[in-house]
Amino acid sequence: MNFVKVKKVNISEQVATRLRELIISGEIQAGERLPAERELATRFGTNRNTLREALKLLEKDGLIKIRQGGGIEILDFKKEGKINLLSAIIRNTKDFDLKLEIIFDSLRVRSAGLAEIARIAAEKRDRNTLKIIRNSLDEIKMNIGTQDNARAYELEMNFLKAIVDSSRSLVLIWFFNTIREITDDAFSEFGRFWTITEEYYRSQENIYNAIEKGSPEAAYLATREHFDNLDKTLFKLFKEVRDAQV
Repeated sequence: MNFVKVKKVNISEQVATRLRELIISGEIQAGERLPAERELATRFGTNRNTLREALKLLEKDGLIKIRQGGGIEILDFKKEGKINLLSAIIRNTKDFDLKLEIIFDSLRVRSAGLAEIARIAAEKRDRNTLKIIRNSLDEIKMNIGTQDNARAYELEMNFLKAIVDSSRSLVLIWFFNTIREITDDAFSEFGRFWTITEEYYRSQENIYNAIEKGSPEAAYLATREHFDNLDKTLFKLFKEVRDAQV
């Protein structure tokens, strides 16, 4: 293998991250123009080449438009942004309603996607994958009533990942990884709502039983029912938090 030295710190990514935060937080508004490259580079204490690399990252995100001879225009990320911005928006936006909207929509996508994945898992199940799913479910059972919210969340993700991995689909695994990143941000905001109840465990057990029996439709329906019930509770709690902040 031919390894080469890499930079300890990627300055262009740091600059892009800071500008991304400013745009998403609303400190820089859509329609505004950034200062000229030379001035912007000076403000960040870097050179123009590094700045240009950062700007290209932002343009790829749909946050800015670099116009030849016309400066750097801030775009409306709600219309022009890409899905990779979701985590950054949850972390940086000052618009609580927008944050909740993104979390709600992400959870809905998660529900539909994982239900379909459970269907595929039931079709492709084998002894080894069933054992992994069962073990993750047993861990959940052993932690019913835990007050450790982070542990409850970790166990839920392990159970879902075991199901996703059993699909043996690279695309679906990537889908889950993307949704997981967004859900991680949601947990960082609302982690106190994650618990394990007996009812919650039984709902997950229904998913496992359907997969074990090789019943794709039952696995799909059990997963949808599980997340529909879970999300109703989460959405209610999230809205209570929003209303309390108004």
